[in-house]
Amino acid sequence: MAHGPHHHRPHLRPPGPEDKGGHQGDEVMGMGKASEWLQGLKEFWGEYRRYKSGIMGLVLLILLAGMALGAPLIAPKETYENWYNPAYWTDYPQEVPPVWVSYLSGVKKAPHVVMEKGPGDATVLPSAGNTTYVVEFTYSFRYDEPPNDILLRVMGRASEEEKAYVSIKVRRPDGQEIVLLPGYETAFPEIYKGMSSKHFKVGKRSDIGTRIVKWAEKFDTPENVVTASIRPPLGGWVIRILFSKAEEGILVGDAELLKGDYVFTITVVVPKGGELWGTMMIFYGTAYGLLGTDSYGRDLLAGIVWGARLALLIGIMTSLISTIVGVLYGVVSAYLGGLVDEGMMRIYEIVSSIPLLPVLLILSWQFGVTIWNLAFIMALFWWTGPVRTVRSMALQIKEETYVEAARAIGVGTRRMIMKYIANQILPYAFAIMALGVPGAILTEAGVSFLLGGRGVREPTWGKILHDAHKAAATMKGLWWWVLAPGLMICITGLTFVLIGNALDRILNPMLRR
Repeated sequence: MAHGPHHHRPHLRPPGPEDKGGHQGDEVMGMGKASEWLQGLKEFWGEYRRYKSGIMGLVLLILLAGMALGAPLIAPKETYENWYNPAYWTDYPQEVPPVWVSYLSGVKKAPHVVMEKGPGDATVLPSAGNTTYVVEFTYSFRYDEPPNDILLRVMGRASEEEKAYVSIKVRRPDGQEIVLLPGYETAFPEIYKGMSSKHFKVGKRSDIGTRIVKWAEKFDTPENVVTASIRPPLGGWVIRILFSKAEEGILVGDAELLKGDYVFTITVVVPKGGELWGTMMIFYGTAYGLLGTDSYGRDLLAGIVWGARLALLIGIMTSLISTIVGVLYGVVSAYLGGLVDEGMMRIYEIVSSIPLLPVLLILSWQFGVTIWNLAFIMALFWWTGPVRTVRSMALQIKEETYVEAARAIGVGTRRMIMKYIANQILPYAFAIMALGVPGAILTEAGVSFLLGGRGVREPTWGKILHDAHKAAATMKGLWWWVLAPGLMICITGLTFVLIGNALDRILNPMLRR
């Protein structure tokens, strides 16, 4: 075939990098695109930082992300894994406020104290056929409130045929000595961290409480002795007697607290073939941690920091999926037009008219849900949010000259939708996604609060609020149990609202001031 001379016209431009090799040209083009992205990002940041609300939202987001990512450092993962295991929390005080309450109230609350000693810390007294271990614990009491309770735990090994004997006594700062347990026979039937053990909780054992009350009767009036005889020797009343001065009113709580060192002596007689592995004393505080504890003794700080992970996960995942689906749906509907557009908008109207919360409640009640499928279910209904706005924007972009030119040179439908239309709506989608996060978090909290155990199984902020409501926390004055998760939900919602509004003002010129 003959070719005209115009097919061999020489290049009138200087040789570019692409003439020196395809790969090198691609690299230069890639660097050019990266440079454009960096320049665009720099311009966007220059505009974004003009909005103080956006900066505040960004700071809050960084703090929330730090809390979520640093959760294992703030609270061990086992606290999250054992959140619904009551046995794990038996060594924690129940329903106590945060430690910083002491500074606000002026009352020096007793902290939570755990003491452990191994067999090497005990004095060993060998005897015929048995081994006697004597262990001492010194508790320095300098507070305005006594501990909530005292737990003594002995870990060891003995058989049902030849049991060990445990005795406990305490020497008070005033020199008074009280025998709490004269001799208890045990084969260590309980399991603690994989070891056989036996624990004694002073406030829960009527035999120990009776000995404390009997000792105190020597120092009080006959009237107070009669009054005290009506009460069962259990709970905080008995603990207060133990830490009060030996004077009139000790039985009715009128005596002053006796501050100083309390020495607890535990004597364990182990039969031949038995062993003592360790001893422990726990003085349950009247305050604990930064956020206090609930009625199960669970550290609320652990629930809050691990809940931050779940809140951000469900909020961002739901908003991301629903925004992507909604934007693509609106663009496709606008671009294809005609009967397709009409049919897609009818589907949109049907889905948007379905109430989400009742559907979630029914599904959760019937089947139970996890964080993952709850986010997926919410996204199935929430994609309708941006559709109308995106469709109207896409209808305008569709009529632009460059879109008409692309259509004229034969650009395919898929490429037209993704590159020429959806790409222009992408900045608006970021604002929609940020503004959609709070709604997802609040919806999850609502489902968890209303359904409790039949809702999300993970310890989310909504579940913590449900547990507080179930335990009548507000009626009992346990304000910290409600305040922490409620405040975190508000702060997280505010974070994304501030960021979303700033993005909206930057990307929507009509909202700029």
